[in-house]
Amino acid sequence: MGKIVLLDDSTVNKIAAGEVVERPAAVVKELIENAIDAGAAKIDIAVAGGGLASIRVADDGTGIAPEDVLLALQRHATSKISEASDLATVLTLGFRGEALPSIASVSRLILSTRQESALAGTLVEIHGGTIVRHGEHGCAAGTEVRVEDLFYNTPARLKFTKSEGAETARITDTVQRLALASPQISFSLSVNDRNVLTTAGNTQLFDVIHQVYGRANSRLFLPLKWQGPLLSVSGYISQPALARANRNMQSFFINRRHIRSPLLSDALQTAYQTLLPRNRFPAAVLFIEIDTTEVDINVHPSKREVRFSRERDVYRQVLAAAKQSLQASSLVTELSPVYSAYPARRQSEAAQFFPAKLFEHEQKQHAYHPVGGLSASQEQPTPELENFDLKEKDAFPLLQPVGRLSDGYILAQSENKDFYIIDQHAAHERILFEMFRQDVEGGNLPVQSIIPLKLELDAITAGALTAKQKIFADLGLNFEVFGNNTFILRTVPLFYRDFLSQDSIMELVSAAGKEHDRASVFEETLKMMACKSAAKANDTLSGEEMANLLKNLRSTHRPYTCPHGRPTVLVFTRAAVDSHFRRR
Repeated sequence: MGKIVLLDDSTVNKIAAGEVVERPAAVVKELIENAIDAGAAKIDIAVAGGGLASIRVADDGTGIAPEDVLLALQRHATSKISEASDLATVLTLGFRGEALPSIASVSRLILSTRQESALAGTLVEIHGGTIVRHGEHGCAAGTEVRVEDLFYNTPARLKFTKSEGAETARITDTVQRLALASPQISFSLSVNDRNVLTTAGNTQLFDVIHQVYGRANSRLFLPLKWQGPLLSVSGYISQPALARANRNMQSFFINRRHIRSPLLSDALQTAYQTLLPRNRFPAAVLFIEIDTTEVDINVHPSKREVRFSRERDVYRQVLAAAKQSLQASSLVTELSPVYSAYPARRQSEAAQFFPAKLFEHEQKQHAYHPVGGLSASQEQPTPELENFDLKEKDAFPLLQPVGRLSDGYILAQSENKDFYIIDQHAAHERILFEMFRQDVEGGNLPVQSIIPLKLELDAITAGALTAKQKIFADLGLNFEVFGNNTFILRTVPLFYRDFLSQDSIMELVSAAGKEHDRASVFEETLKMMACKSAAKANDTLSGEEMANLLKNLRSTHRPYTCPHGRPTVLVFTRAAVDSHFRRR
């Protein structure tokens, strides 16, 4: 007797459910996408027990004709496509025809629907894939789907669901992203009878961002609109001040479909190079419109992933769009007014004005780099670090120092009377980094011989240094092999001679050893050199030195952060100060 048998419909549906209905959030996603495709202007979602106890999705869309209701609950039944060739141009969200029958096979599902022109609606109730009730039903125009006891007949899948809180968080995240994708639709979400999200459906994306991420965060989003030869990009990206340790605040939409894409995430991250610390990620809500023939959305059962036919071009154009938005915007972080009393012991610290003593290191540095900063004629894009070719000084204010705060902060005022606090170390680090980079890339780096410095390394670090010897030489650091895992340093850049120590060189080698390509080694090494050479928090600057530092900072390509991504400047706007003192 043969071993191969045809599976029954119930088993087939449960297998399909395993692909489409991974968890309660997937049920919510599929039902909302059906509502969007039905032309809904309002979608109400209610869940209980993390979605396992109940899920309700109601919309005011076109509804389902009575003769189509049972057909919609069969596998591969859909109104979105009619033949295989339609897959290349489909723009609707749910088109596989598997969602409803898959959900119905692992839950107790009740669907009620009515078309606006119909006098009566239709109701069907299914338990575990079996129809238990079907007939006419009085209901509002549109469609309502209730899903109860999800996975009640598949205990193995139920076993692998997370806690109620975790499943609820996934559902909330899913609804938020779908709301961002469709600002023209009014969404409401309630969890255990408590409303957690409401959007107006007024077509304004920024209003949805405000509802999803809150007022304080929404103020840190920058508009983006860009048209390229292959695609267009629109939406919002965040200022560097709004960055997280993960990418949870990034949403990408391809032709209005939410997707996950390492390619798009990497393009966005590259645009923020040196604006963010390592392992910090900006927020974004980006819509990419592209010809459907250039992207395959049918590569995953849940349609979360896509494949681009021209990945390199997509990457470059999304990168260009993000860089343009950052270049066009001021990235100075604005502080909110503080209404608590200012501690008396700190008031005296804010009154230390213009100490007389010149900062010795700054004098040394002046002999090598003019205090006037970089001239316009010197600013050239570099082939090694092509992502540094933005020029943001036009958006950066002209600042006049008015005093200093202890621990290395300069107090300054702009022409429009806004009040600024500048981190002198971070600001000086940015200035030196760009000066050093310009000298290295321009071939004008002064190098000085030193008393040979011997370095004994572990095998891994020694191997990394051997592989990068030529790169270090281009940076003025000439290492010679001296034996087993031992090297001799012969020369260093002139600007680095006063900060040379075995520990600092070890730090440079270790940091650069983690990088793989030439540009990254250059960047990491210059970052560390700039950090070691920059004014420290406890260094006292004179009034002239503070003025020169602010002038030089304004002349840099990216004055808003140090090379490691820490902010250089914060601002209290005049309006915020007036509001604090109740003058307006």
